[in-house]
Amino acid sequence: MGKIKNFDHLQNALKLHPYKDVISIVGGGGKTSTLIRLGNELSNCAKRVILTTTTHIELLTKFNFIRYPGELTNGIIEEIETGILNNPVLVGKRLVKGDRIKGLSIKQVAGINREVTFDYMIIEADGSNKKSLKAPHKYEPPVPPSTTLFIVVIGYDIIGKKLNKNNVHRPQLVARILDKPLESVIQPSDIISLLKHPLGLLKGRPPATRTVVILNKVKEPDIDEASNLADGIIRYGQGINSVICGQINTPHQLLLFS
Repeated sequence: MGKIKNFDHLQNALKLHPYKDVISIVGGGGKTSTLIRLGNELSNCAKRVILTTTTHIELLTKFNFIRYPGELTNGIIEEIETGILNNPVLVGKRLVKGDRIKGLSIKQVAGINREVTFDYMIIEADGSNKKSLKAPHKYEPPVPPSTTLFIVVIGYDIIGKKLNKNNVHRPQLVARILDKPLESVIQPSDIISLLKHPLGLLKGRPPATRTVVILNKVKEPDIDEASNLADGIIRYGQGINSVICGQINTPHQLLLFS
């Protein structure tokens, strides 16, 4: 087994760059929780943080919402740069269905990266319909080329569940990649297969981008088995730098495998 370290803070486990780190989060089973936790941790360290999405995200009422309707004007730049001096801001096009935010285009994300002064931009760059596992459609995930850290989130609670629409987003695609029938039981080895396949969970990752897998929803009785899976993910390669195991949405010590 590789190196294992304990961390209380997600930002430390991720080994973030100090300036203009563009973090794209894909997968399922805790993307928004990861965005929120990381945004809060960085804000507590007086970092300038932009939160956004290239798909849709729920309206996170704790963060100030800045509407980006089209062009990146001087007024929007000033609003973002002033807002992030105190707390993370959530940037999106507009509200849809009352409590959802329509995300930015890849071009708009590039404009912010080019024109706005910030420390971290955290992007929810995938959709999973609140499921713990998915496979991307042909047009997914919309990951900006400027991404410097690529995070794949997987809900560990999917292990032992059946491969169907109740548990998995786009189960037919997952079944095709794994060459398994629908309703079969999902095994730890299936997670590795989804990471290895070119149409699987690493699809859309920009070349040579730092890559971290987060096994979320790992409960205390599952630590040993989750650790074995994390070690397997590290050993098979594919440019994955580390694996984090834990429970993102609660104050919890995280295990880092590298």
